[in-house]
Amino acid sequence: MFKRAGKFLLILFLLLGAIPVNAAEKEERAWQDEIAYYVVVDRFNNGNSKNDGDDLNFEDPTAYHGGDIEGITKKIEYIHEMGFTSIILSPIFNEENNAVEVKTMDEHAGTVEDVKKLVEEAHKLDMNILLDYGEIDQNLTQTASWWINETDIDGYYIEQADSIDVSVWNQFHKDIEELKEDYYLVGSIGSKDENVSSYLENGFDSILNQSFYEETASVFSNVDQSFQPITEIIAKSSPLLSTYVDNDRTVRFTRHAIENNQHPGVRLKMAFSYMYTIPGTPFVYYGSEIAVDGGEPPTNRPLMNFQSDEELIEYLGKLSIVRKTFPALTRGDYEVLYEKDGMIIFKRSYQDESLIVAINNTTETQKVKIPAAEIAENNKLEGLLTGDTFEEENDEYEFIIDREIAEVYEIKDKTGLNIPFISVFIIVPTLFILFLVMAYRKGKQKS
Repeated sequence: MFKRAGKFLLILFLLLGAIPVNAAEKEERAWQDEIAYYVVVDRFNNGNSKNDGDDLNFEDPTAYHGGDIEGITKKIEYIHEMGFTSIILSPIFNEENNAVEVKTMDEHAGTVEDVKKLVEEAHKLDMNILLDYGEIDQNLTQTASWWINETDIDGYYIEQADSIDVSVWNQFHKDIEELKEDYYLVGSIGSKDENVSSYLENGFDSILNQSFYEETASVFSNVDQSFQPITEIIAKSSPLLSTYVDNDRTVRFTRHAIENNQHPGVRLKMAFSYMYTIPGTPFVYYGSEIAVDGGEPPTNRPLMNFQSDEELIEYLGKLSIVRKTFPALTRGDYEVLYEKDGMIIFKRSYQDESLIVAINNTTETQKVKIPAAEIAENNKLEGLLTGDTFEEENDEYEFIIDREIAEVYEIKDKTGLNIPFISVFIIVPTLFILFLVMAYRKGKQKS
């Protein structure tokens, strides 16, 4: 009963906690509007033990661990409830075959029919499925076209796209766009970010922001760290880039936090709070939502544990709702109002909509006053994560933020109720209690 009650509470939160869009009308969906989740297929969930074979070995980080496409389909609601809109699958091609045969799947991952089923289920939830292309070969366009025709996947992720000339991607994009106009092409490059613009101009919707990752690992894996290095990167980076705290080729963010004697879950909350509210598309590596630990590859790819603490998972869900609700967080500009020793306040504005984000990544409660002229005069700020609400006084706003807490504020007229706060902290608990009473009475009647 309590498991069902928990699901009921989550649904209520999603329905009542979501704030109506009151800014500009939603524009055509682009990669900027996505929240991506990268899944290492073999390490996620074993949905069909019949394809395990004889080489299953949990002790060897390079061996097969049992995950497959069917396992992802069975857990797609788990991914969806965290607010992710795009799932990127690690390479599923048979590596033993030559380049012409990449239409053949690794037998451990499942079948082409399994991929079709996953795509169908994803599309029912308005989610996208992208394939990590793996080994780039001379039959790039032919193979990519085949997978789109056969399974209706929504795009590709290309690791180290700069291993071949950018002109190839220009032609690839033109060819694939004829098959599926609204497909996505996302990737990473091995070189530094100076060359990113050429890929964005030649077919790519986004490239991973490597410089952001490098500074994030330093800023958020500890407390009382200056935001300045990372804000400088955001200021000069294209908003089309994707932000991440770790991925398949890096040490886990959790490992950095542990080495700094910090609680990984709290550190990740702070990092995700920033990542979900700045320009750029959040790109989350599987297991980060439960603070999975891991060193250098392949030890950064442990088997997923679905019995872990759900606090961070629920927090990601909240961040996702806020991000999806306000276009200012996906398409707005980025203006830093205050930054000092781990405390930052910035403004995101788009058309007639503005939000204020405050993140206290320090060990003490912070009090910061911002002139009303820099935010909005004669208004109040309504918190969307914690419910913190306060008004302008004496031509300024005073932010009082507890240690290691983040808040996103909507600028509102001084009159009126804080609907987001009332929904999440009053209405939802009340309905939850009523649900338990009804369930108890129903159970008593049956007995």
